[in-house]
Amino acid sequence: MSGKDLNLLRNKIDKIDKDILKLIQKRANIAIKVGDIKNKTNPGKTLYKPERESSILRNILKSNEGPVSDERIRVIYKELISACLSLEEGLKVGYLGPEGTHSEAAVLDHFGSKINRIPNQTIDDVFYQVLNKEIDLGVVPVENSTEGVINTTLNCLADNKDIYIGGEIFLNINHQLAASKKLDIKNAIAIASHPQALGQCNKWIDRNIGSIKRLEMSSSAEAAKYAKQNSNILCIVNSLAVSKYKLKVIKKNIQDYSENKTRFLVIGREKVSKTGNDKTSMLIQTENNPGALLGVLAPFDEKKINLSKIETRPSRDNANSHDFFIDCEGHQSDRKLKIVINKIKDSGAYVRLLGSYPEFL
Repeated sequence: MSGKDLNLLRNKIDKIDKDILKLIQKRANIAIKVGDIKNKTNPGKTLYKPERESSILRNILKSNEGPVSDERIRVIYKELISACLSLEEGLKVGYLGPEGTHSEAAVLDHFGSKINRIPNQTIDDVFYQVLNKEIDLGVVPVENSTEGVINTTLNCLADNKDIYIGGEIFLNINHQLAASKKLDIKNAIAIASHPQALGQCNKWIDRNIGSIKRLEMSSSAEAAKYAKQNSNILCIVNSLAVSKYKLKVIKKNIQDYSENKTRFLVIGREKVSKTGNDKTSMLIQTENNPGALLGVLAPFDEKKINLSKIETRPSRDNANSHDFFIDCEGHQSDRKLKIVINKIKDSGAYVRLLGSYPEFL
């Protein structure tokens, strides 16, 4: 290829970039007008509509013919939607802090970087701030593929009847072994992180470091801060914390299982409309009798509704009852799901819908 051919191609790229910029600004101006209409018709309501965002992304990805992958297109459009939404309103999203945790990474993955991120000390604090309108939405961890369910989140969902699940996020959890500077692991005196992160890397630590002292911290970000201040301490953190606290990576991806994922829930005060690709979460409480679980599950089987999760535990407020946290396909407004819920209620069980929301995309 000659230099002339190269210049022609570069000129084409320059022209395309200018066209893209014009279209982005045109989209942003329309988004502002949409926001004005929403504020007039629904004053006091958040302008963020997860069902609309899900529809936009699904339509875009259906049209994607490459060579850019769906994953990359999703990231680009998440940022574009985030930038446009920031022109409509200053969306405030709370998460389990401090800064640099996997929870903040989940917020960035789902909402993009142009929203106001509010760190909280506890999961309970996130629910409290949503309930009291101090923030618009919250993002909380609910389960990890290695370590299991986060009981605090389930407790908060059970206790807060005016909060609804409005979305879900699946985040790949990649743990980095880091320190304040280059450090031979043989010279480290301890390794610090959140208990879950230590648990998710337990086999790697035993195999590669051995009987090093393990320091349990309130979060991986706190471990990053501690390691930054102590040059002979290793920490297990994510890439966001490495960047934020300017750490040196000693070893990448030390998690015991490559398919290590954490599921997060987006919580808010408003119910989400149907998209056609939805999931519903519910809490069902039954007396602790033989066949109780079968009585809960049979109506789903009769209507061929798939269950993606069942979490069972003794009820906290009734020693003779069991709580079933269930995720199923479909929206709570679907006729089939309504029939199932009514059948379960008719059996004497208590049912509370925790929310219907778009399936993770």
